Amino acid sequence: MDGVLGWVVRWRVPLLVGTLLIFGGFEVGRQIAGYHPGWPVTLVLNLVLPGSLILWSASIARGYHPAVLVARPVVPALEVPPNPVMVLAAVGYTMFGTRLLGGLARDLMVGDGAWGFSVGIVVFWGLFLSAFWASALGRFGVRLYPEGIVSREVLGSVFVPWEALGGPRPAFAYDAQQVTLTVADPARVRKRGLRFGEPARVPAAGVSAELLARTIHEYSNRPELRAAIGTEEELARFRGIPQIAELTAAAPR
Repeated sequence: MDGVLGWVVRWRVPLLVGTLLIFGGFEVGRQIAGYHPGWPVTLVLNLVLPGSLILWSASIARGYHPAVLVARPVVPALEVPPNPVMVLAAVGYTMFGTRLLGGLARDLMVGDGAWGFSVGIVVFWGLFLSAFWASALGRFGVRLYPEGIVSREVLGSVFVPWEALGGPRPAFAYDAQQVTLTVADPARVRKRGLRFGEPARVPAAGVSAELLARTIHEYSNRPELRAAIGTEEELARFRGIPQIAELTAAAPR
């Protein structure tokens, strides 16, 4: 499973672009030629293929939490890895969306159907697919900088400086999907855009919540190490901590 999902992440750009070109090109050609495939082909293209990918992404979303963090020396930052779940979902919805939008575009051109309704559906699906593509291709999730923690979502982000954290446990795994921060100074927290949910709770999508919480705990309590965040050497040192090495070895991938 990890090999397949790793391949999905590495090839996410050609995978998404190829899906759009193949399904979009097929739909355009079908509309121009007036080709109407039989129900088996229609069933496969409209439901089986996109539905299988969407259901697969949903089924692995709750269980895919590898104990892996990625060093970005140029930024510098330490971040969660790209999430293959969003790539699979984006591919599935792209398949479904291009077929739907192709039919609506034909209705608009021939003047068939409710014009306002069709335009509304086109706009909705355009925004919907844009959000999924952004989630699949962009750098979203949690990043640790020397200055603090940034949790980025498609519509907004939250920044929590290290100085805002406090308590004996500055971070802990709320559940497999989220990490809760102990914010001692909320006035230092900064939100941008539409960032839903509590600022003190950050997502652990595509990463081990326990590993993320322990990483935040490490740099919150050891400010002398923050300047090295993002370097491969510092990530190797952190991975070498016995408790972290044990967690990394035991976590499912």
